[in-house]
Amino acid sequence: MKDSIVNEVMEMVDTFLSLVTIEDELERQLAAAYIFGMLNGTAQKESLTPEDVQALMVHIGIDKLTYSEEVAYQMTQFVIDATDEEFHPTVNAIIHRGLEGYFLYSDQEFDALSEDFNEVVQVVKGEL
Repeated sequence: MKDSIVNEVMEMVDTFLSLVTIEDELERQLAAAYIFGMLNGTAQKESLTPEDVQALMVHIGIDKLTYSEEVAYQMTQFVIDATDEEFHPTVNAIIHRGLEGYFLYSDQEFDALSEDFNEVVQVVKGEL
């Protein structure tokens, strides 16, 4: 995987995290699923392997979401498993929203990206 792709992904995640407010652990977990969707948009564009996506998501979990290595690996496996809708329909839906968020990011529609993630948070927290 090229360094330029890693840098592009990290810049995307930094931009996303600068646009949203993460106030608690639930919101951090929602951000992880949403970012995983965004990462899958990048993976499609750049023809990344599943192993590349997994490695990038662990890296994001540790460096950007401040999870321990062990938790970052667990979180990454969870979102990978959630790509099967039957495993976890809510997280699967958030991953798909993140994929749409990738296109908002690509089109530099940052206000819409922020609003989209905030809507995800409101919907999930409204269900609790």
